[in-house]
Amino acid sequence: MSQYASTPLLCQRSSKVARELLLKVQDVGVDADAILQRAGLASGMDAMLRPAWTVSLSPDQFTLIYRECVAALEVHDSRRQGRPPMTKGEVDMLCHCVINCATLADAIAQAAAFCAMLDGRAAELSIATVGAQAEFRMHTFRRRRDIASFLTDLTGLSTYHRLFSWLIGEEIEPLSVEVCYPLLIEEEVAAILMPHPIAYARSDNLLHFPARYLAQPVVRSHAELVDLLKTFPFDLDAAPLKRVSMARKVRAAFGGALARRNPLPALDMLARQFNISGATLKRRLAEEGVSLQQLKARCRHDFAMGLLADDSLSLEDIARRVGFSDATTFSRGFKAWTGMPPSAYRKASPSIE
Repeated sequence: MSQYASTPLLCQRSSKVARELLLKVQDVGVDADAILQRAGLASGMDAMLRPAWTVSLSPDQFTLIYRECVAALEVHDSRRQGRPPMTKGEVDMLCHCVINCATLADAIAQAAAFCAMLDGRAAELSIATVGAQAEFRMHTFRRRRDIASFLTDLTGLSTYHRLFSWLIGEEIEPLSVEVCYPLLIEEEVAAILMPHPIAYARSDNLLHFPARYLAQPVVRSHAELVDLLKTFPFDLDAAPLKRVSMARKVRAAFGGALARRNPLPALDMLARQFNISGATLKRRLAEEGVSLQQLKARCRHDFAMGLLADDSLSLEDIARRVGFSDATTFSRGFKAWTGMPPSAYRKASPSIE
C-alpha cells in the first residue's frame, strides 16, 4: 500500500482525473471496466459515470488506473505511428541514468541523450538558457494533436518537472508552462496533471524556469530512487516534495566537485549556486548543527575511504584527488579523521587484498 494517507480533497481530485482518463481509453477501444476491476472497483464504468458516484479512490487505486490508462493511450498512439510504445521500464531506466549526475544541468543533458537513443519513442529533449531563464523543451514526434497524444505528452511534461524537482530536493517553480495542444480535456483535470498555469496551442511543449536551478546539485541517492520508482510518475496523491536540508545540498556539491576533480567550492560560490547570501548559508547550516568546514572534512573523508579501496591508486594520487597538497598532508588529515594513517587503514581493510 502507498505510504501516503489520502485526504477527501485528494480523493475527489483523483476521481476526476480517473474518470477523464477512463473515458478516453474507452474511446480508443480499451476495456475500461477491466482496468477498474484490477483496481478493485468491480462496479465498473456505468457506476463511475453516474452523477451520484461517490466512491473515493485510494492512492494505490488511482496510481494503477493512471498508469494503465497512460500506457493504453501510449500503445494506441504508437500503433498509429508504426512504432513500439515507450514503457514504464524505459522511464525507470532514464531515471537510473540521471541519478548519479552532479547537477540538474548534467541530469537534463543525460536524459536528453537517453531519449535520443529510443529512436522516436520518446520526445526530443533540450535545455537552453537566455539570461536568467532556462527553457526546457520536450519536442514531441506525435503526428496527431488529439486527446490521446495530449494526455500522454502532458503526463510526460509533468513527469520531467517532478523528476527535476525531486533530484535537487526542492520544488522548481516554473515561470511558464506551454503545450503544443489546444485544451482537449476539462481544464480542472489538466490543472491536476500539471498544477501550474498552462498556455495552450503553442509551438512546442516547454517549461521555463529560473536558470539558477541548473547549477543545483543532485542530492538524491540510488536507494531513494528505487523507492520513488515504485509508483512514480503516476502517484499524484503523493505527499508534497520535502525540501532537502542545506547540509545535504552542500555535501552533494562537494561530492560532485571531488568526483569531477575540481576544487571544492568556496562559501561565495555555494551561496551563488543556492541563490542565497553567504551569511544565510552559514546560518542555515548552523541551524542544522553543522559548519561548512565540518562538511568539507566529512566529504573528503568519505571520498578518500572510497579511493583507498582501489589499490592501483597511490597515496599521492589520492591526496591530489581529495584536495591535499601532498601525501604527507593527506596522511595527517586522514589520521585526524580515523585515528590511523591511510596506509595502515588500507592494509587493515578486509576489502583490500
